[in-house]
Amino acid sequence: MSMEHKAFVFDTKKFHAEIEPVMRDSIKNTEVAHRYICGHLEELQSPYTGDTLEEGWEEEFGELTLQVYFDILLTACYEVEDDCGLGEMWDAVNEVIGQLDIFEEPQIAVLGREVNIEEVQVDPGMMGLGIVEHDEVSEIRNRLLENREEAENAEPEDLLYDAEPEEWMEAYDDLCSIYEEAARQGKGLLFTF
Repeated sequence: MSMEHKAFVFDTKKFHAEIEPVMRDSIKNTEVAHRYICGHLEELQSPYTGDTLEEGWEEEFGELTLQVYFDILLTACYEVEDDCGLGEMWDAVNEVIGQLDIFEEPQIAVLGREVNIEEVQVDPGMMGLGIVEHDEVSEIRNRLLENREEAENAEPEDLLYDAEPEEWMEAYDDLCSIYEEAARQGKGLLFTF
């Protein structure tokens, strides 16, 4: 099964101020999420199609589990159709960055940090989800840019997908561009598969 990396410019300020409290309260009672969604349809999208939610939105989702509610709530903070992820090249770029040894948590640049609320991991797709806070974006971008030349000389091993150096460097540059756009907008990033 292919793991396609997805990346979105993500409003972490809005997430922490508005959406995270709803998620926290929904852990004990999912009706909280349901009421919030029904009251904010115009701000939310289908995480699958990118369409704005409308009355009767529940029919699209089948069983409304806590993670499905989380998936929908997250769309208040990003545009579903604006995926700028690395596709299958995520693994090579993640390995290259790990070899550079420029971050305390090497995976943060490609995968972000897990989101846990009240000991519940937010992971609607069950394949991983992470965020980078808005105030971390510029520093990560700068470190990636400063170490680009070293990245060209890296030799990642044990990759999930075959990749040539020019392919992973193109993806490395794409990652820098993702960070540039998030910095330009003053937002964070959401990574998922």
